[in-house]
Amino acid sequence: MKPRLRARVVTVMLLCILTGILTFNSGVSATASDAGVEFIKIGRGNATLVKSTSGSTTIYGLVDAGTSSQYTSYVNPYLTAALGSAKLTFIAVTHGDSDHAGGIVLAINDFANSNTKLFLKDVAGNTSGKEKDVYQINLAMKNAAKAKHMPIVKIRPYSSISASSVNSISDIRNLSDSKFMAKYEIFTRNSSGSYVSDGTLYNTYTFGRFTITFYNGNNWNKTNFISSHNGGWDENVNATPIKLRCTTSTGKIYTTYLGSDLGENSYQGYSYEIADRVADIVGHVSIYQVAHHGFYNSIKPDTTAAHLNPKYAIVTTSYNNLVNTYYENKGITDPDSSDLSAATSTIKRVCKATDLIKVYFTNGKGNPPDNRIINVLAENNYALLNWTGTTIKSGSVKFSFTGNSMSVVQG
Repeated sequence: MKPRLRARVVTVMLLCILTGILTFNSGVSATASDAGVEFIKIGRGNATLVKSTSGSTTIYGLVDAGTSSQYTSYVNPYLTAALGSAKLTFIAVTHGDSDHAGGIVLAINDFANSNTKLFLKDVAGNTSGKEKDVYQINLAMKNAAKAKHMPIVKIRPYSSISASSVNSISDIRNLSDSKFMAKYEIFTRNSSGSYVSDGTLYNTYTFGRFTITFYNGNNWNKTNFISSHNGGWDENVNATPIKLRCTTSTGKIYTTYLGSDLGENSYQGYSYEIADRVADIVGHVSIYQVAHHGFYNSIKPDTTAAHLNPKYAIVTTSYNNLVNTYYENKGITDPDSSDLSAATSTIKRVCKATDLIKVYFTNGKGNPPDNRIINVLAENNYALLNWTGTTIKSGSVKFSFTGNSMSVVQG
């Protein structure tokens, strides 16, 4: 073979090899995750990373950020590793309790820019007690957002309630669905530095492959029944649950429901009556972040099985924390089986879901004192609790949605 011809053959072979490599790499890219939801291990508290794509770019959103110390110890390192130099597209706050909202100002400072949207339900007044505390938290978050010229998005009622419309539990049960839904309004900074809105109210927010819906836009603390039994202000009853509906590249739908703290133990169960109505509207989901970290009486007995029926449930604390918090609150020093049953009431209600595959505790079994695992699950070696044989597994829980499949990893 002549040298010149040999050179041409070698060139063609190299091009073929390179083409093969590029084709292979393109295939890897095509099978990468369309989107994902990651529940960050922070202790007792919520911080959830939402990932999607916009064209060829990965985009990120954050729902809640734990306390300020949890943010510093866990959320910041997690986001730094996940985002690199990228910024968050949105930050959503489900309500103003410190174990959800305490790290938000720091997250804005570290991972937001002028394009990052801040979603919050801004209804607490500058009055006194718990309501004033929430007002101050909301004010700090808004000021941090304004310092970066971020859009501020306020969660609004889909249909407003009046104080006199709720005088009993039965009144809550009889309200129309629209009273438990929400819209949102966008405020942006104008040329004079003021934040203004054009008055448009939106039903859903599109984030890459996700359609995001907010719920519980009303201020229940101002109703006659709840204001007379809420100890001055119940921030949990105003919590904003969020539905993340992902449509993959093949059209497959995976839905994640973040229950926030709506449904926590309250007078005559008014909070979980509201949560039950919201869950009925949401319908069946793939993943359920259990309300109020899974603490006792945080959902009605049939809410999960009848309405949500998730395949996976996420508890954002440890098993021992659930049980021992109940004992501490009730002054129980020598618990028996009935006490354990009451302490784990919410988890047992979750386990009634017929499609349930696994319950993940972000913090596993947790610190001593140890208590017995739920007896009702013994027949399947506690498999529903991600039982390793000696303990409940601990770690952040990452869901990925790709084409026709959903995968989950803990650790």
